[in-house]
Amino acid sequence: MYIFDIDGTLLNTIDSINFHINETFKKYGLKSVPKEKTREFVGNGPRVLLDKTLSYVGFIGDELLKEEIYNRYNESYNNDPLHLTKPFEGIKESLDKLKENGEIIAAFSNKPDETSNRVLKAIFGERYFDYILGYREDYKRKPSPEGIMIIANHFDVPFSEIMYFGDSEVDMKCGRNTNIFTVGCSWGFRDREVLETENPDLIIDHPSEITSIKRI
Repeated sequence: MYIFDIDGTLLNTIDSINFHINETFKKYGLKSVPKEKTREFVGNGPRVLLDKTLSYVGFIGDELLKEEIYNRYNESYNNDPLHLTKPFEGIKESLDKLKENGEIIAAFSNKPDETSNRVLKAIFGERYFDYILGYREDYKRKPSPEGIMIIANHFDVPFSEIMYFGDSEVDMKCGRNTNIFTVGCSWGFRDREVLETENPDLIIDHPSEITSIKRI
């Protein structure tokens, strides 16, 4: 089984996320956030993302206003998550090869479940992935192992037969917490050096390498 993170691994969503942050902040008279900072802040779900971006722009409002901005951002993004979103070059070709070989492929994200399903099905097709799991309130976000456990249990696949691909330190910790073969993807939102500090089983630099991986 192959499990893939979504943002920064399957899809380049940084332009979309950055757009919706800045459109939201503009409504409240807040300064814009550079794309490089958005890239740095993503990975732990929208709540942490907004906390970090609001801190970056020097937000000094109360908690009620902060919650309003958070809700406005979520509404903006969830209404149009496909804006400026595209798969990374070469990712679909590698996934197609896995599917041709009869492999199970799943997607797993800290992005909300409904949005994760909506975006992937719109871009790849309704039944392309065997399982898509975004964040739900009945389990803990990454780096908790609970989401991967849900996927593995659904297919009754042992952890020893799973490869997990992600682009962030959160993903690397999640894979380690689940004790599965974990692959860092340096084409995503973190530099290779960041991934190296988390000691994944392997780091790859292009999606074309996915289908040639041999377990260590």
